[in-house]
Amino acid sequence: MSLMLPFALAEPASARSESPEPAPACVTLYESWRYTQAANDCADTLGLMVVYQDGATGPCYTLPPGAFSTVGEGYLGLHGHPDHLAVCAIG
Repeated sequence: MSLMLPFALAEPASARSESPEPAPACVTLYESWRYTQAANDCADTLGLMVVYQDGATGPCYTLPPGAFSTVGEGYLGLHGHPDHLAVCAIG
């Protein structure tokens, strides 16, 4: 007996139909071999996540105005170099 799964299940669970909105220009990304960090120089608290060059996204981090924090793994991690930071829902 063989088990046949529908073709739709072969798609990765994290696949999305559209890309997350890029972070505003007042947010700065810093990259090293070990960490990806972000600085929020905006007037508002933001939810930020890393979007990697392979399309993977990291978890959402809340950064208040003036905050500097580690938001993802560095370029030696599973997903390689970050592509950009994106806005995500906080809360």
